Amino acid sequence: MGRMQRVAIKACIAITLLAACTPAPIDTVQIPLPAVVKGYGISPVGFPQDYSKFQNFLADVGSLSNSGVMFNGSWQESEAGEIPATAIAVIEQAEVYGYTPIIVFGWRSEEDLHIRVPSNPTNDWTNAEAKQLFMDMLVEFAANYHPPFLFLGNESDAYFISNPDDYARWVSFYNEAYDVIKSVSPETRVGPIFQYERISGQGSFSQWSTPAWGALEAHDLDRVDIFGFTLYPWLSVSTPEEIPADYFVPLTQHAAGKPIAVTETGWPADAFGQSVAWDATPDAQVRFVHALESLLLGLDVRVLNWLHYNQMTPGPETAGFAEFIGVSLRDEQGNPRPAYNAWLDLQP
Repeated sequence: MGRMQRVAIKACIAITLLAACTPAPIDTVQIPLPAVVKGYGISPVGFPQDYSKFQNFLADVGSLSNSGVMFNGSWQESEAGEIPATAIAVIEQAEVYGYTPIIVFGWRSEEDLHIRVPSNPTNDWTNAEAKQLFMDMLVEFAANYHPPFLFLGNESDAYFISNPDDYARWVSFYNEAYDVIKSVSPETRVGPIFQYERISGQGSFSQWSTPAWGALEAHDLDRVDIFGFTLYPWLSVSTPEEIPADYFVPLTQHAAGKPIAVTETGWPADAFGQSVAWDATPDAQVRFVHALESLLLGLDVRVLNWLHYNQMTPGPETAGFAEFIGVSLRDEQGNPRPAYNAWLDLQP
């Protein structure tokens, strides 16, 4: 979710010191891509307060079959517009540990935009200075590291709903960025990310009943290699069994046969004392994994990411999105939940 990017932004800051320990820049990541990358957002034991076990997390994930690690954070980690250090760490360590790096450069968290820069405080897509800094960073990153997957914007359909005029300016920037990325790294798969329950109007628990497919349709399909979606059916139904069999029919009608990346998914294993509308139990989490296998049939899925490998440690950083704390395959101590093996066995 967009709100989860706040954790990722915190991760960017916390892991910067660790990035200095990585090898020198590489020309490309020499890892053959599996048919489906099964990845995880950055989630070492103790996060988001403690990232000291970051390398342990990379090693754990890298030991798994067809695994990936997703960096999802703001494009501007510093005011000077350098490449975010954590994105560099994730992609440089991919060869060391044997996972596929998945990079997402976002520019919003909920209603907060991350566009303004010191030379121009305008916080929308009329900001020419911000666009130039963003573009320069993308060119340098793509040319130096040749990421296999590079997503621009996270759950940007929310901005289409709130500000369609400026969203059109964002899409114009995306199109230009796509062209320059492909000019220096033609093998990189580039795409936008949307929130599936919101864009399809199937998020009843969040009052998302009106589809917003215009956010996707605003894109030039010739400049989309892969469509990314965050997927949380528990925002719409109480149990995995209630997910309609035709849940993805709207997607097949709008994605024009493009490959799909599920950049975030999962089901909560615990409500942590909250009153929620969904079955937040370890058993429901297992049943969701089994439901995914049939729901994804017929889709050209290239990336399937569970939100978090290890559970977030509750604290001030997690305030406002406590319902996502239990969307992890391992608990706070790093012990596998019952869904862990079911997920590893999943064959989408």
